[in-house]
Amino acid sequence: MKKQYFVQYSDDSTINYFAIPKDIFTFIDIGIRGIGTDFISTLVQNMFSFPIFFVLESDIFENGKSVISERNIPSYKFSSDGFIIKINSVDTLEAICDISVDLALNGISVFIFYGEGLYEEDLVPSRQWNKPIEFKNLDFQKVETFIDLSEVGLFLSSKNNKFNSPRKVSHYISASYSLDVENSDI
Repeated sequence: MKKQYFVQYSDDSTINYFAIPKDIFTFIDIGIRGIGTDFISTLVQNMFSFPIFFVLESDIFENGKSVISERNIPSYKFSSDGFIIKINSVDTLEAICDISVDLALNGISVFIFYGEGLYEEDLVPSRQWNKPIEFKNLDFQKVETFIDLSEVGLFLSSKNNKFNSPRKVSHYISASYSLDVENSDI
């Protein structure tokens, strides 16, 4: 049996978790239990071309550090254990998706950015206890799509008309998964 996922417009509490310009993006939640590497890797490959940026706020697993080191994956280190990785190939994407899913399933957010003129140092997140997550150096006019990968799925904010509705986004998800129509905004 295929794993089911749902696609809905995001509610205000999810949207307000980030300091993102609300007037230029469409916000969509994709929920799935037991998110897997194949789910996120296929979605990202279907939606974007290279380069794609992954922001790993924390690398709590030695495995993640060793994969980055052993494969000589260029990365920008922004904290004691945070990395920003510019993905330029399918092999690197799959390796980083493995690490990202492990982090997400352990409650650590992973951010994915796609757009023109993005630089690693602009994608450093800033967290404060009672404020939305901010990317202080980022010009959101350059961002086409921003994804927050978490243990229950992902939050997608995009300016791209190809995936600015739940119905459109579902076309980019692997056929290995089935859409839960009852719980989706379709």
